[in-house]
Order: sequence, then C-alpha cells, then structure tokens
Amino acid sequence: MTETINRSQAPSVSLSNDINYIEPERHLTPAGVPVYLMRNETSEAVKLELIFDAGSIYDEKPVAGLTTGMLLAGTADKTMAEINDMIDDHGGYFNASVSADYAYLNIFGLNESMDQLVPIIEEALYHANFPETELIQLKAERKQNLMVSLEKVSTLAQRGLQEHLFKGTPYGRINQPDDFDGVTRTDIQAFFETYFKNGLRKINWVGNPSAAQLDRILQCFARWTKEVKSLPPINYTPSIERIEVKKADAVQTGIRMGKILFDRSHPDYHKMTVVNTILGEYFGSRLMSNIREDKGYTYGIGSYLGENQSNGYFVIATEVGNEFLADTLVQINTEIERMRTELVPQDELSLVKNYLSGQFLRSADGPFAMMDLFSMAEIRGLDYTFYQNALRTIEGITSAEIMETASIHLNSEELLIVTAG
Repeated sequence: MTETINRSQAPSVSLSNDINYIEPERHLTPAGVPVYLMRNETSEAVKLELIFDAGSIYDEKPVAGLTTGMLLAGTADKTMAEINDMIDDHGGYFNASVSADYAYLNIFGLNESMDQLVPIIEEALYHANFPETELIQLKAERKQNLMVSLEKVSTLAQRGLQEHLFKGTPYGRINQPDDFDGVTRTDIQAFFETYFKNGLRKINWVGNPSAAQLDRILQCFARWTKEVKSLPPINYTPSIERIEVKKADAVQTGIRMGKILFDRSHPDYHKMTVVNTILGEYFGSRLMSNIREDKGYTYGIGSYLGENQSNGYFVIATEVGNEFLADTLVQINTEIERMRTELVPQDELSLVKNYLSGQFLRSADGPFAMMDLFSMAEIRGLDYTFYQNALRTIEGITSAEIMETASIHLNSEELLIVTAG
C-alpha cells in the first residue's frame, strides 16, 4: 500500500552536525613553507593553490594587480604563447588573482601530469621577466576597464565606501586611471622579488600523489621563501557621515552602507552570521522581501560580512532608481530596527536555520570544498572547531539571542552611508 503524501506541507528538515571534517596532511618545502595536502582518492583531478603575501596593501600603486597579471607573460627564453602551449600540452590550466591581502596562483591538472606541469609553471614564474610590451598593453587594458567601471554607480558607491570606511589605512587606498601610467617595469620587478619570491605563505594541494611525486613537487618550490611580515594591527577611524558621490545623468543611485565590525575569531561572529542572513544575505531575506519584492525599488539588495587581515566589516549594497533613494534608506533603517527590537518569528527562524545548515553541508562536499573550509580557517589561526561551533550556534540560537546580537552590533546610527548617482 502506497502512503499518501500531503504536498501542501513541506517535508521536515533536520539540522546536522555530522560533517566528517578531514585534516589535510602537513608537509614543508625545503625552505620551510607549509604545504597542506588534502587527499583526493575519488578522481585524478588536482589543484595546487599558492598563496602569497602579495596583496594590494603592500604597494600604493596598482602594482600588485599588474604583477599578478603578468606572471606568465614570458621569461628570457620563452614567450607567453610558448609557456601557455606547454601548459596546454600537459592538460593543465593556470590562473591568478589578487585581493587586498593576498595573491592566489592556481595550477589545475591531473595526477599523472603534475610531474611535468608544475616544473614548467614554477620555472616560468621564478624567471618571469615582465616584458615591456606586455606591460604597456596590460596597463592600457586595466586603465580602460577602470574608466568603464567608473561610469557605474555601483562602482562609485563601493569605492566611496572603501575609501571612507578604511580611511587612513592601506585598505582605504583606491586606484585612479592615471595611476597605471606611473607604474614601471622596475616597480613590477621589485614587487615580484620582494613579495612573491619571498612571500609564499602556504600551498594548498588537493590530489593523490605518491610519496615520490610528493617529494618531487615539494622540491620544485625549494627556492620560494616565506619572509614577508604581516602588517601590524590597524586602528580604524571610519566616518559615519553621509557621503554623496555625484554622477551626472545617472538614472540610478548606488547605495553602500557599512561599519567596521569584527572577524570570524570574535565570539559573536556566528550569531552575527544568522542576523546578517535574516537581514540581507539570501534571496528570501528581509531587505529583498521589502525593497525588491514589496516596493519594487531594485533588482537586488543584500548584506554581507567581510574581513581582511586586520578586522571584519559589515556592508549593505544595492542600486535603486533615483526617485526611490530616500525611501530605500528609510526602509533599510526600518528593517535594521526590526532586527534590534522584534523577535524573529519561529517559522522564519526555522527557514534560515535550514538554509544555513544546507550551505554548510554543501560547503563540505568533497575534497576541494573541504580544502577551502580548512584554508579559510587556517589562515585566521583557526581550525575545524570554528565550523562545528557555527553549526551548534545555528542549531541552538533563539529569537531572543538574535535580537540581542542585532541590538549590540547593528545600529543604523553607526553606519557609514555612501550614495553615488
């Protein structure tokens, strides 16, 4: 006999702390750089992620981004095309990106090709000579891209927030188009020698090498060292005034609101994650329900928790029609005050708990995801206990704790407001 399913009722969802957190193997290069190896025994896919203390905070010009973009642009005896062809011949792929704090170099391939692929890329990286013609072209591209981006109110608002929230610190520096003109090949070479060759912070490796292959790959990075010192703790003095960035003929206004908060090592971080999710982190959030679904002022609005080496921060971001600006700010303030003064209904809380639990379970699915979890914790001096505590907090948090957390850490009067339009 088949049991009848009542499709008018959603199935029950239970939270689970039963995530099998896997500790990576810990190794060292001959120079003492830590290498974390997460075994991938279910496929031949491999990823090596090299993380350098080579972010944009280490130079006042846009040198970090240009250097990172030219790492495989050529050596004294090989062109960029020749290097890329060699990588392709072994079924590999390379990409690089840079943040305020770090540069990330990723090598993708198969276990069987790593012995050939890694030495090719390491040799090309170590002997990068940053050809002048390639630098001129990249500077022109980056300058043009920035000029195009500066036509967007979203970019202007985000830059205004960064400049004033982190005012007086390296994180508050923003590039101007003309800054690219002043960068020389000598600047690039000096940055590379200091922050790349001597700034390899760690290597994350997902793969399944034999003992012999493991040793060979470790030897490949024998000449890269870990000597760059982290910046000392930064004291922020952000403005909480209203900043208006004018953009002629704009039909929309970009809005960014933010405050310095705390990073994931703070005891209230997990509670604040729940607060942020309810307020604006997912599609069913209160900001989306009010300002997009009910009022129709925007295509999207959200909030998020960010962090850098020195601290964490909270941001609300959206773009609205100019005529909706004033009421959008009123509605944002209304939703913040609701978080601070009203208990979250149980059905809404259950939905958010299930959503966050599902996000955690998905974020731990497979060795590549597990390595990401490990790395995000390790780089802050934490371990998997951080995630176990997060799940316990999500499972046990009450509406009263959410309201108390919002009341302490989420005050409209403490938010920097930047509008651009």
